[in-house]
Amino acid sequence: MSRIASKKPAKPYPDFPLTAHPNGQWCKKIRGRVHYFGPWADPQAALRLFKDQQDDLYAGRKPRQPGSDDSTLRYALNHFLSAKKLAQESGEITARSYLDYEKTCDRIAASIGKYRQLSDIQIADLQRLRRDLAKGAKLKKQKGRRRDRGVNTIKNDLTRARMFFLYVNDYLVDKPIKYRKALASPPKRQIRKAANECGERMFEAAEIRRIVAAASPQLKAMTLLGLNCGFGPHDCGTLPIDKLDLANGWHYYGRPKTHNKRRCPLWPETVAALREVLADRPEPAEEGWGGLVFLTPVGGCWSDEDTGYNEVSPAFRKLLKELDIYQKNVKVFYSLRRTFETIGATANEQLAVDFVMGHIGTDMASVYRQKTFNAPLLKVTNHVRDWYLGLITLD
Repeated sequence: MSRIASKKPAKPYPDFPLTAHPNGQWCKKIRGRVHYFGPWADPQAALRLFKDQQDDLYAGRKPRQPGSDDSTLRYALNHFLSAKKLAQESGEITARSYLDYEKTCDRIAASIGKYRQLSDIQIADLQRLRRDLAKGAKLKKQKGRRRDRGVNTIKNDLTRARMFFLYVNDYLVDKPIKYRKALASPPKRQIRKAANECGERMFEAAEIRRIVAAASPQLKAMTLLGLNCGFGPHDCGTLPIDKLDLANGWHYYGRPKTHNKRRCPLWPETVAALREVLADRPEPAEEGWGGLVFLTPVGGCWSDEDTGYNEVSPAFRKLLKELDIYQKNVKVFYSLRRTFETIGATANEQLAVDFVMGHIGTDMASVYRQKTFNAPLLKVTNHVRDWYLGLITLD
């Protein structure tokens, strides 16, 4: 090809990964060879082609040309996510679960290469995927440094990755991809080791009393709901007013995650905190939020159903840091729920604890059991309250 006489253009911006070659195209040298991606006149098109082919080029493979080929990993990922989106719209999974699937699929694409043919995926690709899931391979959408990830985060990502390849084998390929051993969950001993190193993920009664004393009215009520009723951040952010009976001191809010029945006696402190919140509640910014107990100062929803983002946890984390109580993954809002389970279990009414938590057993007794009575629920919550107030101590 003859050289172009015109002057080579400058890069569109300093970090542009391609170089203007004298032959009139944008290029990049990869593994000792110069590859071309398109004319000077259209640097963005050249950049897109480079990004589409870079995984294969850096791995020393012949790049696949982008297109609508239904045998590529990209097609399979989109197919799988479309099925999960339908499951979300039908109420089978939550918005948060869908976003988790989406993130895992992004990691699969980043590790293996989205234009790889499904038939080309080998054990080595899956082993590298497992490593990248464990190390948190940096995605284009992410900011910050690449960091090692918690063992339970890795386990959940591996579970979703196996679900993806199971879907591929069931619907999209003739020759199954052997993924199970390569993407096996971390061994139980590793999970136990991580739990032991993490320590007890709960609060002491004195810490909770400090939190309640320093919290804003809304965070105070949420904290008490976490300890009194085993509520998590999403429970608080979506709690409807009509599921409260403050006159008699009960809530009747089923668990949003599983739709399991729940009800729980409310402490006098919890009732008083909720009354304070409702007395000074902001005007809802949207009509659909009018029935919620908790609204942000601008009338927003604390828990976004569309994105799965919840503002309760970061607000609570900020308060814990101010009180010098916060410990990453240990002292967090969800640990109030763990604290209720831990202390409530010492009341010797585990069925009542399970009911308050929204946990339903899988044994035959759970199938036949038709009702949970008030007395054991009161026994458990009063026991936890006595511990919280310092009236009893536990060894």
